[in-house]
Amino acid sequence: WIVVLIVMILLVGVADLESDYLEIFETMYRIGCIIFGGGQVVLPMLQDEVVPDWMTNDQYLQGLGLSQSMPGPLFNFSAYLGAVYKGVPGALLGYVGLFSPGIILIFAMVPFWARLRHNANFKAVLKGVNATAIGLVGAACVTLWASAIVDAADAMVFCVALTLAVYFNVPAPFCILAGGIV
Repeated sequence: WIVVLIVMILLVGVADLESDYLEIFETMYRIGCIIFGGGQVVLPMLQDEVVPDWMTNDQYLQGLGLSQSMPGPLFNFSAYLGAVYKGVPGALLGYVGLFSPGIILIFAMVPFWARLRHNANFKAVLKGVNATAIGLVGAACVTLWASAIVDAADAMVFCVALTLAVYFNVPAPFCILAGGIV
């Protein structure tokens, strides 16, 4: 896991290889390495990485809204980001790049999991990491709010969708549809 991360960073950042496809994989792999507790944590980082080089802010936010209405939203979103930038090959690299670190770490942890899950220190660390992830999700919401809500109409659409989702427990696809109608 760490070897792939270091090699990708060295190839793109230090050696400055000019390959859009390598850039897609490196960006998604690097961001996929820090996902913990929910993909929303990395949304502001993704936004900083891809806007305006790969797409406009509007394209980013539209893809984010669309992907949130589907299962596995962050992985669908990574494929969307790659596709907007470089078509189908970009979509595949975006998806594999974001998904790979988690899969590698899962298989790396399996042999140790039976012992670690009963370790009090490990449980305490996980609680701290989870609390941090919740804070980062909150920060991501504030950051996305600042870039997505530009006028009163945007705020009203947000309020309607939020009310439907939180107060009335309406599924996400219907909230997005209602927001589109509003």
